[in-house]
Amino acid sequence: MKNFLLTAAVVFYAGLSMPVFAQKAETPKYVGNIEGVKEYKLSNGMNVLLIPDQSQSNMVVNIIYNVGSKDEGYGEKGMAHLLEHMLFKSTKNLGDIKKQLSDKGGVANGTTYYDRTNYYEIFPSNDENLKWSLQMEADRMINATILQTDLDKEFSVVRNEFEIGENNPTRVMIQNVFSNAYTWHNYGNSTIGSKEDIERVKAPTLRKFYEKYYQPDNATLVIAGKFDENNALKYVGDYFSAIPKPARELGGTYTVEPAQNGEKYFEIKRNNDQQIIAAGYHAAAFADKDYAALSALNEILTADPSGYLYKGLVDSGNASSVWAYYIPARDPGIIYYNFDISKEKNLDEAAKLVKAQLDKISTINYTEEDLNRAKSKLLKDIATEKNNTINYAIGFTEIVGTGSYKLAFVYRDNVENLKLEDIKRVAAKYFKNNNRTLGVFRPSSNEERVLPTEFRSEQIATLTKDYKGKALEKEPAPFETSIANIKKNLTEGTLSNGMKYGLINKELKGDKIQGSFRFRIGNEKDLQGKSAVASMTASLLKSGTKTRTKEQIQDQLDQMKSSLNFYTSGQNLMVQFSTYKNDFPKVMAIMQDILANSTFPENELTKTIAENNTYLDGQLKDPEAIAYNELSRLSSPYPKTSIFYTSTLEEEIADNKKVTRAQVVDFYNNVLGASNGAGTIIGSLDAKAVGSELEKTFGKFTAKSKFEEVKPTLFETKKVDKNIITPDKENAVALGTSSFTMKQDSPEYPALVLANEILGSGGFLSARLPMRLREKDGISYGVGSYLSVPVTNDVSSWNYYAYLNPTKRDAVESAVKDEVSKALKTGFTQEELDSNKKSYANIRTTSLGMENTLINLENSKLLFGVPLERYDELNAKIQNLKLEDVNAVLKKYISLDKVTSIYAGDFNKK
Repeated sequence: MKNFLLTAAVVFYAGLSMPVFAQKAETPKYVGNIEGVKEYKLSNGMNVLLIPDQSQSNMVVNIIYNVGSKDEGYGEKGMAHLLEHMLFKSTKNLGDIKKQLSDKGGVANGTTYYDRTNYYEIFPSNDENLKWSLQMEADRMINATILQTDLDKEFSVVRNEFEIGENNPTRVMIQNVFSNAYTWHNYGNSTIGSKEDIERVKAPTLRKFYEKYYQPDNATLVIAGKFDENNALKYVGDYFSAIPKPARELGGTYTVEPAQNGEKYFEIKRNNDQQIIAAGYHAAAFADKDYAALSALNEILTADPSGYLYKGLVDSGNASSVWAYYIPARDPGIIYYNFDISKEKNLDEAAKLVKAQLDKISTINYTEEDLNRAKSKLLKDIATEKNNTINYAIGFTEIVGTGSYKLAFVYRDNVENLKLEDIKRVAAKYFKNNNRTLGVFRPSSNEERVLPTEFRSEQIATLTKDYKGKALEKEPAPFETSIANIKKNLTEGTLSNGMKYGLINKELKGDKIQGSFRFRIGNEKDLQGKSAVASMTASLLKSGTKTRTKEQIQDQLDQMKSSLNFYTSGQNLMVQFSTYKNDFPKVMAIMQDILANSTFPENELTKTIAENNTYLDGQLKDPEAIAYNELSRLSSPYPKTSIFYTSTLEEEIADNKKVTRAQVVDFYNNVLGASNGAGTIIGSLDAKAVGSELEKTFGKFTAKSKFEEVKPTLFETKKVDKNIITPDKENAVALGTSSFTMKQDSPEYPALVLANEILGSGGFLSARLPMRLREKDGISYGVGSYLSVPVTNDVSSWNYYAYLNPTKRDAVESAVKDEVSKALKTGFTQEELDSNKKSYANIRTTSLGMENTLINLENSKLLFGVPLERYDELNAKIQNLKLEDVNAVLKKYISLDKVTSIYAGDFNKK
């Protein structure tokens, strides 16, 4: 890895050449502290936000640039997004960015949207990672190479990303609502860009865009998690303050979308069985108080089961689902409504019914109960985001893009202060036919047109200048993320019915509590042919009990800022929840009521079947869904009588239609139970109290059906390369699998894990397959491989995937086989071995800092007897591997003569 030192002097390039600037390092100036978000500023204009959280073992560095697709000019559509891709290539001082990200084993990404672009890295908390991240971000702020050779390869990668979206009917509809609704403003353009602009732009043109916007006065740096604040400020000063403030003035955008002159209508015709009706209304910018009122109104309209649109269209069976999409935007945005319509319904008749319901929005007599329910849901979401520090820091990306990070708190306050008259006012103001994109143009006189309020930068500055926020919350206690410390803070127990549980005493931000339970259920006889029944039963568990309606269950959870979800997978009923310390007993009481007293209303079953089948209708011609389904059927050809049988998508739809309420009730009463299960809770709770609550919740939850684990069968895969033609699809997919016998306790498992890391899954896009297909050849946006090696049986597989343009089908097949063949023939190198050992160890450390990892480790211990120490032992074994061990294991278990591959796409395209 190359090292560099950026202190008092930096080489700054603007055009072909610029002089060297010498500037003394500056300590960021303290601005203020709003609810734990500490703001600093450098004299070159860069904003710095610190969000310390000592309970974390990870840290995130997130840099946000105030540039997105909104800022693109003529011929530049997609340039902001393309530049985001290019900044993962290399810099003049650091060299290969992806390679170094891979070596450090962090989680990294970059994203672009209408108002902003961001780059973030999540690493285990230590001074070396913090220092490197800040060095790297400072270097690529001004020293990205942006080579034409790299750009030539990245064109097709970005194009492939565009094509993936073109296969998705929902994404196509969203984009067309926006593009039809906006006449002049750039929000009407897709962030991913125009294929023509992307493929024609040259490196010098892209560099001008980069040099204009990638400057300190246009950036906000966020550092969050566990880190030394003094060191962080020192490094920020060392690496960023030396970058001078540019002489140019950005000026900002000034286009204001005029009021719409009448209702707009469009129609998309694509080869797909999914029917969608969509509507968009011009609405308020995020800085506008109306944004909070409109967000609450969206909840009132679309919430399941209380929403007015939900009741009017889903309960009646005229739509299978309804949802809204309303982004926080710098300028006035769009509220998007999506209505999924079963293919068995007449689309024209459904459109009339949808419009009739939309026309009622401005006249509904909304109630205080509606308002309180919506506020509870919105405030729950805000609290959930705030109390996950890493996500919170990344989530600031969108808010910063709207004009100021303080707007997040202003919005929260606006939600808290909402009055019923606010809901009625925005419903009347914005929900007019002439402000809607859906239908046809109609001449009309005396129109009262809607002109959204524009917010200029000086207005936002005035709005947020003296904002102080609420009182600071208590910081959670530090928690050392190590197996030894986890064991030290772990309490285990067994309930009267045999269920096992674990409590990890780790204080989470906001006194949050989360947990996951896995109940092993049934046997081959009792589960045969009941996959659809099992799925429907889990989906319907929150649909009502003898003491609570579906609406009451959801309202109570929202009011407590809590969530509770059920689903089935094979012989498992999975239960996941999140809540807060004071509400833990109440959430457990709701869970107990659901498990003991569910009623499964007939109308809810009908709606759930319609929703599931509408989703499946959309998969019938989707290349990815078809490929995964066919690969599973080819590689694991179980008979229909087996619980492992993979139904065709058509069979799954038919099976769903056959499910009856009587079957669901029978499955609930006889098959579900907790006796053969386990669960783990993480949070600061009294162990004795937890045991008592779990006994009340699960102690009597027992199944009449005896649990007997059904073991899978190994089917030896064969060499197959099968094409499936999916007409009129812009994107294609390639999938492959090869079966073998192995368990996780096999002596050869560590070597196979590392071999797969090097081949297709390790590092940040630096394994052989992504390096070849994405970085070198530029023929796939997403490509990689993964292992499936279980704990309790030895039926295992190695798998690969690639997304591609249909015209690149042969090139992708050739490249995948060539890379696997090279690995088998000549083996890996010592450099690859050493690099992937390091990145694997680092990503394991990062993962151990995530609550879900801790829960899954303890659940595996309780259910399968996997000791927690195995987590460290696996890494230790991998670090001790020799090159010959890894190469030998790869040759033993992977063979191109046994890989079954499926290629799905429109391969007739030229």
